[in-house]
Amino acid sequence: MHFDLDAMRAAPGKLFRVAGDEHIPTLDWRGEEVQLEGPVHAEAAAFFEGATNQVILTVHVRGKAHRRCSRCLADVVEEFDREEELEVYPEEAQGKYLELRPFIESGARLGLSLKPLCKPDCRGLCPYCGADLNREDHKPDCRRPRLPRDPRLSKLAELLEPQG
Repeated sequence: MHFDLDAMRAAPGKLFRVAGDEHIPTLDWRGEEVQLEGPVHAEAAAFFEGATNQVILTVHVRGKAHRRCSRCLADVVEEFDREEELEVYPEEAQGKYLELRPFIESGARLGLSLKPLCKPDCRGLCPYCGADLNREDHKPDCRRPRLPRDPRLSKLAELLEPQG
């Protein structure tokens, strides 16, 4: 997808629109290779501003990415939906077209969460025994440090113990 810069320069202030799907199989994001599920849907609008010799570009991207939960490493399909407005100088463009793929990829990266979770209350993996605390308790030989109970909470602990 692209915009024709000559057509935009010939009609300053006129809004140009384009929409479609961009096939981006993977993204490199913070050292992680993110697999995208299907195409990224993109909608873009732009106009040339003659006074400043720049293109005002709005790009809206939507899609799905396969990630790993940052706590338990389970597979997660994360949806992203991001819109941003940019100022682009046509001199920076290569050729007579303003190619949108770099802006679409950037929008997809910025739409991804820093720490994806399989569910909001994910308990993660125990760093000592490796147990997935969402599915099982700590392993019997777990060497995690045991913190002494706060004596001020002893009455609460009694209330929470099962009655036999």
